[in-house]
Amino acid sequence: MKKTVSAIGVAFLFLLSSQGGEAGRITGRVKGKWIEKYQVVVFIQGVPGKRAELHAERPVMHQKDKTFIPRLLPVAVGTTVEFKNSDSFKHNIFSPDGERYNLGTWVEEKGRSYTFKRPGIYRQLCNIHPDMLAYIVVLETPYFALTDNDGNFEIGSIPNGNYLLRVWGEKLTKEQLTRTFDVIVGEGAPVSIAIDLIQ
Repeated sequence: MKKTVSAIGVAFLFLLSSQGGEAGRITGRVKGKWIEKYQVVVFIQGVPGKRAELHAERPVMHQKDKTFIPRLLPVAVGTTVEFKNSDSFKHNIFSPDGERYNLGTWVEEKGRSYTFKRPGIYRQLCNIHPDMLAYIVVLETPYFALTDNDGNFEIGSIPNGNYLLRVWGEKLTKEQLTRTFDVIVGEGAPVSIAIDLIQ
């Protein structure tokens, strides 16, 4: 299966601010005509660490009405994801990417779990319903966020410092996926950054 990537124009608006001497936060907005339907993962590149709030509960991906919910799920390396069938018929989950797993087939209210050990983009597929598709983005950093339906996001509990910000989304072009954006957290007054990526 090959993913079709469309050429788009998108603008990223970032607002950075500090929440004290030890940690700060990044808030912002991703603009694009597709943003209400296709969310984007925003993350800080190459910054390891732990954020307690990310490990309070295992993230869950449901299969409902022959649809993966959520369609896009970002997690840190080492995270265990629960997969649940919320339909009245059988589903399967497998991924041909990265660690290449097949969790088998199961019925309503039963599920499976999988611990992601390697970073990467993992397509989630069902061999019973070939139109089903979702993505799990496994990151080497705990500092990430998923945009809401308006393109807004917030990354909190970030140590002060200089960082590179990146984004991932299924509608982004190859050039957009490799772009990095310099950000400074915890340097006094909030910093506003506007980035236009027009194809």
